[in-house]
Amino acid sequence: MKVSSLRNFSVAVASLVSSSVAFTAMDMDARVSQLENQMKQVRTETAMGTYGAQTATARAEVDGFGWFITADVLYWHAKVGGTEFAYTDADTNSSLPIRGRVKDVDFEWDWGFRVGLGYNLKHDGWDARVGYTHFDSSGSDAVTAGSNSSVIPTRATTQFLPNVFLQNCTSAKAQYDFDYQAIDLDLGRSYFVSESLSFRPNCGIKTAWIDQEQTVRYTGGTHLGGNTVQVKDLCDFWGLGPKAGVDSKWYLGNGFSIFGNLTAGLLFGKFDVDHKQTLSYTPEGDVKLSANRHAFSPTAQFQLGLRYERYLNNNAQHIGIGLGYEGQYWWRQNQMLVADHGFPASHTRFSDDASMYGLTLDFKWDF
Repeated sequence: MKVSSLRNFSVAVASLVSSSVAFTAMDMDARVSQLENQMKQVRTETAMGTYGAQTATARAEVDGFGWFITADVLYWHAKVGGTEFAYTDADTNSSLPIRGRVKDVDFEWDWGFRVGLGYNLKHDGWDARVGYTHFDSSGSDAVTAGSNSSVIPTRATTQFLPNVFLQNCTSAKAQYDFDYQAIDLDLGRSYFVSESLSFRPNCGIKTAWIDQEQTVRYTGGTHLGGNTVQVKDLCDFWGLGPKAGVDSKWYLGNGFSIFGNLTAGLLFGKFDVDHKQTLSYTPEGDVKLSANRHAFSPTAQFQLGLRYERYLNNNAQHIGIGLGYEGQYWWRQNQMLVADHGFPASHTRFSDDASMYGLTLDFKWDF
């Protein structure tokens, strides 16, 4: 009886040990499998066959179709170099020494818009997007000579005919129109570099249309009397070229973040430049010149602001809204001609810069 009980106890112990070993082995296999899956999530094999840490995606991941749309409202101010059209002189005869003030055109604050469409690619967390920007602005200014001063034209030729001069006038009025349109196409990837900081390096193509027109009228004075000289300058640009940049976010918590973006591009395009000058009482004083050229135009863009984001409908959608300060700078955009004094008149180019800056309210919807 004792031998039988001892035998039963031994079998029970052996079964328990075997079960424990099997359970431990199964638990170990599960842990190893889980560890391998975790390693796959943090390690990646590069395109060169090496291994390294994998950066976590920072783009919005929704249970939708992978598309997103953007819509921006722009409230910008334009600045263009080379808009000077006259200067004043504290002398009715406009003789030396000259003491006066140069008059140029100051633009109004105007509204614009930008719309975009993008798609979150399955490959490595990349996303592609295309955007269209439109902004129009205009400005005007005028100056009138006082009883003991004169206005000196700077955009018209000094001598029209051997006996017709334009050394001064009594009033000058300028109107400037600035029209900007651009299409941006880029490919990028958003990823975390720390717990609260993400980057999105990107590259792509940019094409832009920048049309500028300035009209100046000079009236009165000893030489013109009741007549008028009108000068009309055009500079229309279209260009295409590569661009690259990086977007950044500093996450503050509760859906808020600070964003800072920087982009640079180099566009090669054509400048259509026309210069026309009309004397009101005779066509013999007219000037009509074309000065088209091809050239590079570098550009840079920056943004800095605050954004709020959140998921909707159980992560089926994601929205974000941001408000920031944005600026764009374009080198060598004003290629208009300016007349030098003398007869016959010679002309040179301004080759001056243009910029836009102001507030941008942006909205993004991932679905």
